[in-house]
Amino acid sequence: MKKKKMISQIVTHVILIFLATICLLPFLSMISTSLMKVKGVLPNEPIIFPQFPLYLENYVKAWTANHFSTYFVNTILVSVVGLIVNLLISITMAYSFSRFQFPGKEGLFNVLLLTMMIPAQLAMISQYTVLNGLKLIDTYQGIWLLWGGTCVAGNTFFYRGFFEAVPKELEESMYLDGASRFQTLIHCIIPLSKPAIATQAVLAFNGYWTNLFDILTFTKSTQKRTLSVALQLFRGQYTTNYGLMFAACVIVMVPIVILFIIFQKQFMQQGLTDGSLKG
Repeated sequence: MKKKKMISQIVTHVILIFLATICLLPFLSMISTSLMKVKGVLPNEPIIFPQFPLYLENYVKAWTANHFSTYFVNTILVSVVGLIVNLLISITMAYSFSRFQFPGKEGLFNVLLLTMMIPAQLAMISQYTVLNGLKLIDTYQGIWLLWGGTCVAGNTFFYRGFFEAVPKELEESMYLDGASRFQTLIHCIIPLSKPAIATQAVLAFNGYWTNLFDILTFTKSTQKRTLSVALQLFRGQYTTNYGLMFAACVIVMVPIVILFIIFQKQFMQQGLTDGSLKG
């Protein structure tokens, strides 16, 4: 039985490695091409390993061309602040729906979920009208307000399920020690819901980082544009300079990869409350 189990595990790992390699090939080709001087036409066969010496000038040109470095800083600023605002709203709403009792609670929650059925493009006109009335068009404050409210309904629904799974006895013990609702949320609920919060945070940040439609709609000045706009400019200006294009794509992709590596352990954590209560 042990031999069969070992063979089964080996076969499973070989299949997974094969599938992972297939998924990684396009990224390896992109990175390799970015390290070479490739113009005009791409080779018929994908470039998996770059030719030496490496052509690092692609990254220098990509970083300095078309205000790319400025757009990079803008994207970090807009995405991080937008994510923080979104998390604050979603977490507090989810905690309210999971722990507080008030009239019309479930009805209000169902109405909130119904807003998830409204297409984003359909809400664009009303969003623009509101931000324009508040004089927040072409401002970072307007983007933060817009992204802070994006997907709040879905995040609230997601977080609420995790918060309700936290034993109420843990909160009651903190209340006996003199903790407030806010302290309970910060020191009990949020630490025990890290997998849910980390997962949604990475997905939201990825959406903000690559968002193009909102930036083009709600900003006008080039100083406030982000990397998604920079890539479009690259595509128009350096259409056949594939080495430079792929270098810009790699620069855009790096922060998302780093963020995923940092939080990947949080995705797999389960049973954080196991053993927290004694029978």
